[in-house]
Amino acid sequence: MLALLLALQAVQGPLAQRADSAVPVHDALHYDITLQIPDSGSRIVGQVEATWRIRGSAPLRVDLDSVLAVTSVQTPGRDANVGAWTRESGRIVIPQRLRVGDTLVTRIRYAGVPRAGLIFASDGVTGRTVFADNWPDRARGWFPSHDYPGDKATVAFHVEVPAGQQVRANGRRTGVDTLANGRTVWHYRMAEPIPTYTMVVGVAHFAVTTLDPAACALKCVPQSIWTYPADSAWAETVPFRRVDEMVLLFSERFGTYPYDELAHVQANTIYGGVENSGAIWYDQKAVARHTLSERTVAHEIGHQWFGDGVTEGDWHHLWLSEGFATYLAALWAEQAGGDSARAAAMQGAATAVFTSKVTERPILDFETMDLMGLLNSNNYPKGSWVLHSLRGLVGDAAFFAGMRSYYGRYRNGNALSADFAAAMNDAAGTDLTWYFLQALTQPGYPVLSVRMTQAGDSLTLRVRQVQPERWGTYRLPGVEFLAGGKLLRADVVGRETTVSFRGFDALPASLAIDPDGWWLLQSRLEPREDVE
Repeated sequence: MLALLLALQAVQGPLAQRADSAVPVHDALHYDITLQIPDSGSRIVGQVEATWRIRGSAPLRVDLDSVLAVTSVQTPGRDANVGAWTRESGRIVIPQRLRVGDTLVTRIRYAGVPRAGLIFASDGVTGRTVFADNWPDRARGWFPSHDYPGDKATVAFHVEVPAGQQVRANGRRTGVDTLANGRTVWHYRMAEPIPTYTMVVGVAHFAVTTLDPAACALKCVPQSIWTYPADSAWAETVPFRRVDEMVLLFSERFGTYPYDELAHVQANTIYGGVENSGAIWYDQKAVARHTLSERTVAHEIGHQWFGDGVTEGDWHHLWLSEGFATYLAALWAEQAGGDSARAAAMQGAATAVFTSKVTERPILDFETMDLMGLLNSNNYPKGSWVLHSLRGLVGDAAFFAGMRSYYGRYRNGNALSADFAAAMNDAAGTDLTWYFLQALTQPGYPVLSVRMTQAGDSLTLRVRQVQPERWGTYRLPGVEFLAGGKLLRADVVGRETTVSFRGFDALPASLAIDPDGWWLLQSRLEPREDVE
């Protein structure tokens, strides 16, 4: 039994591998962030009171960009067990002598001009705006934290802004205070733990549209649209007109929405959309130019379940976020436009994979440490194909049961590819480890060359895998072939598979390979051959 367990662990190893550097030792539980936004300029003043659970004897290392000056570090109530703090390589280092399982509260005050993570801008149309843009590890550019996806925490914000400006942050707004000088302090609280890359604040003059709550038969989700005034009408009637249906679809398929409410925010971001938990950013230029697509909206809403609700425990498993959200956008296309719309979405994803240089690398690419470089076709369209082919392999009932189970198990927590594989194994009632190793650790995709021959009443298909040797071969159970109107299935394994079917008195006039598009593959039909 022990030998079997060790063998299973060895096989599943890559699916559970962690390759991220600078993984924190201790556990962040809560951040209470106070931030002062200036009337002009971009110098911020902040204070973060954080609660940590101690996991060992190592010092507490808190990420904060070195351009921000730390004015004080306090540890209320624990002075006897905490040493003097120092700074090193963009971190605040706090020695401690607490027991494992103890909690430590730190209060860090700081100030300065952020060089990353917080974008200040001003123009004649939108006026002055400030937006956090954290992905992947730029939260440390404006507040001290464990800036790592595997350490989620709850968060509260207290953001002081000039008179007339509004603030949108994660969670539910708990109040707005007006100070004697006319400035206001906006308070938000997120009760569920979220990753730091989704902890954001946005400051602007917004037009706010409140939508009817969505999915109330399961859990009411209040929604709102926050745009610049000139863009409000278009945003409500075009890209966001069906957000209630999206929330309902994903709630029914995977489980209830993980947060108290959902805001859709026009924002200054370097991305087309950012899946901040409960407060999604959409590129301000795309909204203003009326080019924001419903597909992007569905993608970012899908992230609320996968990426935010369940977060990859290591950056190298990013497909668990981006591949999932890409496939959820295809599921929305299927819901809104039928099978043909889903097929078009998946064909577009396949084309992106076929034309990408990164296809030479596996999805789980543990050799790269370039986090921005992980935003590639492997983690987006190819990751979505991992899910789509899995759905075709196990069927809708098992697939959606597995997705729902995975979300339920790891909601408000973290997961690796091995965790998703385990959930799908349970739902399908079979060991799919081979599939995940193939889909996630092999580069490329299968390229099939198929020859038909006919003799007597039999049709024989010779299927060769002709992709580059460095990609390896693929196991493709139940590949469909549509031969002269008859649907055939064959298990394709190794470099060459030969299979025969009775009931063909002549060579079919046509052969379609994988006609319903369940596999990420390219194919070609070799010249016809009759055998006497």
